[in-house]
Amino acid sequence: MAQNGLVPVTFSRHGRCYWTRFMSYQFAANRAECAIVFQEAQQAAATFPILFKKTARGYEPTGILSVLKDRPTPFVSQAGRWLAAYVPSALRCYPFQAAPTGRKKADQAPLFQLNVDESSGLLSDDPKDEAFFDNTGAVSPALREVKIFLQARAAACEATLALCQIIDSLGLFEPIASHDGIPLPPDKFGVSVQRLKTLSQFEKLKLVDSGALFLIHAHQISLSHCGWLFRAHQQLAQQNPQEKYTENSDISGFLYAMANAQNDDFLGTNGV
Repeated sequence: MAQNGLVPVTFSRHGRCYWTRFMSYQFAANRAECAIVFQEAQQAAATFPILFKKTARGYEPTGILSVLKDRPTPFVSQAGRWLAAYVPSALRCYPFQAAPTGRKKADQAPLFQLNVDESSGLLSDDPKDEAFFDNTGAVSPALREVKIFLQARAAACEATLALCQIIDSLGLFEPIASHDGIPLPPDKFGVSVQRLKTLSQFEKLKLVDSGALFLIHAHQISLSHCGWLFRAHQQLAQQNPQEKYTENSDISGFLYAMANAQNDDFLGTNGV
């Protein structure tokens, strides 16, 4: 079928289309960042740096997958394997994405437009693959699972934006260009340690009661990964450009070791 990039999923367009589940994370190899939600902040903080990005909807936490411009992320191997300890929720439903509509259901759950990347190579005309819709025009069971997951994530995004709004209302966000001498991607924000020290008791309680303090702590802890992410880039740059790292290369082993250590230190004791 036509390769048109990201388009809305509709019966008129995809009624006779099929799709296959992705088997490689190569689609994420050149991603420098990935939006995360509050519910995954702990796992994300154990894996990569978390900064904040200002969008039209407000501030949102973002996992940094590459600290150098135009460099592929070290978290994806040449074979397309994800090497980090945690896979962000935003990457789990490729080639599908959810775009907010700004409207809500009667129960206040956010509505979203389901989109699909037609240039992903995962769409087909083969009935042996997963159908978009069944014979009655209803969403197929497989695609319904995707929609349920993305609906839950859309609700989590709304809750995360609300927490970031609280942090912003207290004047805690500030531009961050580097950490411990490591340059960071442009136009990102961190939480001001100095401003945290000046908060009143009432303001501190507001952060604690809302859960926003947990998000702040996740951000602060995650910054410790900036150094080794930068070193991972350096190791990649030292290799032969024609020989990207494989599953058995030094950089791959380095990331596996880091992932295992993070699993033990951060995730193992929490039953995740």
